[in-house]
Amino acid sequence: MIYKKVIAVLMAGLILACEKNEESNQSRVEYSKEAKLSHIQTTTIKTQEVADIIEATGNIQPDKEGVVKINSKLAGNIQVIKVQVGDYVKKGDILAIVKAPDTTDLYSQKVSLEIQLAQAHKLYNLKKQLYEVGAIPKTELMDAQTNYEVLKAQLKGIEERLKILGAGMGQIEITAPKDGVVYQINSHVGDYVDSSVDMIDIVDPSKILVVGQIQDKDAFKIKKGDDVEFSISLFPEKLFKGKVTYVSDVIDPETRIVKVFIKPEEINPLKINMFFNIKIYTGKTKYAVIPKTTLLYEDGKFYVLLLQEGKIRKTEVSFVKELDNNIVAIQGIEEGQVVITNPMVEESP
Repeated sequence: MIYKKVIAVLMAGLILACEKNEESNQSRVEYSKEAKLSHIQTTTIKTQEVADIIEATGNIQPDKEGVVKINSKLAGNIQVIKVQVGDYVKKGDILAIVKAPDTTDLYSQKVSLEIQLAQAHKLYNLKKQLYEVGAIPKTELMDAQTNYEVLKAQLKGIEERLKILGAGMGQIEITAPKDGVVYQINSHVGDYVDSSVDMIDIVDPSKILVVGQIQDKDAFKIKKGDDVEFSISLFPEKLFKGKVTYVSDVIDPETRIVKVFIKPEEINPLKINMFFNIKIYTGKTKYAVIPKTTLLYEDGKFYVLLLQEGKIRKTEVSFVKELDNNIVAIQGIEEGQVVITNPMVEESP
């Protein structure tokens, strides 16, 4: 009987101890959760219009309206090229000399006509004297005069032709038709050229464009008039500006690149073939913006921790871009939701 009473007392004590232990564990769980939430920092999600920017590279190229292509008006072989790429030339400067057989023939004709004209002039004067004394009829005088005038006209025509061609004896001087910079030399000494051959290109340095190289997937987003900013390491403190003037309709089949032509607002100190980093502003889109510390990155994906009715919910988001002041633009959450700004505290054991 005494044994049974002892067993009963022990069982009662064990049950009481278990109940107290369970109450103690539950208190620790609740305390732990409250303590954890007390360390959480939150913010209410806001939205902001963010500039849509396409980044690319590009270089300065001459505007096609500012390019003058130089050729030889007569066929021949290039004897001398007197300029180099990058040289500044003035109107009338000699760029090259072409030895032209056609010019040699013209010069020979000129010499021959000069001799004939001198003889015709003497004959005309003689006939005039004879006619005045009645030694010859008027028809002979008129024939001599006509011959002299014809030869004179022929000589004048050849002289004008040679003058237009800028030719000396057997050669043509190729001169600059306007001030500019030598952009390309497409021929070499000894090459045979004629009026169809583009020998030298001169550009007007005030007529230039920035040509951007854009991926085809982004080209459809760009339109005429979009604002552009471009920079170069050579001028780290300088930010150049311009506007899109034209988006090419042609895609390079190998690189999938589309050319975008940009008119800069200022020319100095831009030089042809300079390379730039380019930002094209294609519009604005409203995104959720949050502190950078709010983001979690796991297995190649971005997450945030939302606080909803006292519960924490892990939500995947899409990263858009980083803004100023350690703020990031994202997609996947809505304005007004509450996000934990120190998620690493919540994630800690």
